[in-house]
This record gives sequence, C-alpha cells and structure tokens, in this order.
Amino acid sequence: RGPLATPGATSGARKPTLNIALNTQPSDYPRLRALGYDLVDVKPDPASVAGVPDGMRALLWVGNFTCDEFELSFGEFAAAVRRLARHPKVFGWYLSDEPNPRECPRISWEIRRRADLIEREAPGQVSFISLTDWPMAPLTPERVNVDLVGLDPYPCKGSSRTRSRCDINAIDRMVRMADKAGIPRGVVVPVYQTFGQSCSEGDKQYWLPTEDQLRQILRRWDRLVPDPPMDIAYSWGHQSEWACPTLADADGGEHPDLQSIMRERNTRS
Repeated sequence: RGPLATPGATSGARKPTLNIALNTQPSDYPRLRALGYDLVDVKPDPASVAGVPDGMRALLWVGNFTCDEFELSFGEFAAAVRRLARHPKVFGWYLSDEPNPRECPRISWEIRRRADLIEREAPGQVSFISLTDWPMAPLTPERVNVDLVGLDPYPCKGSSRTRSRCDINAIDRMVRMADKAGIPRGVVVPVYQTFGQSCSEGDKQYWLPTEDQLRQILRRWDRLVPDPPMDIAYSWGHQSEWACPTLADADGGEHPDLQSIMRERNTRS
C-alpha cells in the first residue's frame, strides 16, 4: 500500500516522523502548530476535516476503547471512508484504542474488516490501532491488515512515595511484547506519556512527568524505535476520568515545561 511514502520521493527515502497530540479542539490548532505538531485528531465529518489548517492533516477517530462499541457502525464507517477517501487533508483512520482480544475475541475481525475497507476504498490513507499490554498476537498487521500500531506504556505510575522515578523499563517490556507477537518495529508508533491524574475525577495512579522524566522516556523510545513513522503525545486535552493535567497545561507555569521539550523534538531537522 505504501501509505507512508513521500510523493515524488526517490525509492528508499523515508518520510520524517509525523507528530500528533491527542484530544484536541480547533481552538488548539495554533498552539499545536507552534509546537511542531502536523497531525490532529478529528471526527470523520467534512466540516471538521475542512477546519484542519494548511500544513496539518487529520487522523480520524472512528474507533472503540477496549471492548466498547465502535464510534461508528460498520455501515456508517464505510460511508465515511468513501466520502473522505481522497481528501488531501486526511492522513488516516484511528480504528481502535487498546482493544482487548482476550475479553472480546471478535475485536480482531472488526478491526480487520475496517482496515480492509480502507485498503480497497482509500488507497494511500493509513489504518491505525493503539495497543497496551494485553494479548497482541491477534492484532498484528499481518492478521488485521493495519498499517501502524501504537504502543502505550505509561511509565510514570505508582504511589506518591515513588514519584521520584518512572519505570522506564516498562517501555522495553511492551516493545518486547510487540516483537514476540510479530509486530515489526518499522510500524510501531511510540505513545509518550504527557499526562497525570492529580486533577482527574477517576483514576489517580499516574503523574505528569517532570522535564527530566519526559526526556528519559524520549531517549528510551529513541533507542528502541528510532525514526518511527508517527509518534503520539497522550494527552493534549483533558479527559475527566483519565487525564488531568496534560500537555496543554505543561508550559512551565504551574506544571513542568514539557511543551518546550516537545517543540524542540518535533521541529528538529
């Protein structure tokens, strides 16, 4: 399919890493562009896609979480793909977030038929899923026909007594899981932890990394998956149950200046 090839590039050339921070609104786009982000997540309607600024493209959220229902029924999804199949601002389709094939075995089939449809109807657009430390073997690109696979170890986790040290080796463990399952490293999308839960309404086990801790996370990913096709910062916007504070807050005021670290990374040559 070659969705990551640069138009007009010579054979063997690799496109620079694309960068996205999740959970954004149109009002965030100027700040995101200033930080070097070139992808945004939007819903698959023409008005939202048309609102993506020049120089940015859309990763369209059409997925499910774990074993939940999908955002769109398969019929609605198929109609959206056909409607946006050749839109120049569409990079790809986010099909599932942390699917759990142990608890819902049909999830692999649901992802596969969506990825197959994209391959048929929207050549050049990318299919993407993001995995956590649940069984991965049923969800490899070979089995479900997706182009890119996110891995989301969040190493800054634990009690207040342990917050001086993130478990950076959690990244190695998840990458090894992907290796063992048969996911090629060339399709792996690193998901960086840029959230905490000190102001969330639900879970309270994660903390916003310090500047040094974020640099440790980035260095470890660079060692394991250098020059990935895409990387993700989770999260930019708040999610009431899961993510608060986030990268949007981390500008060096009340919270660490993680934005400067990500801007330097995203804009490097």
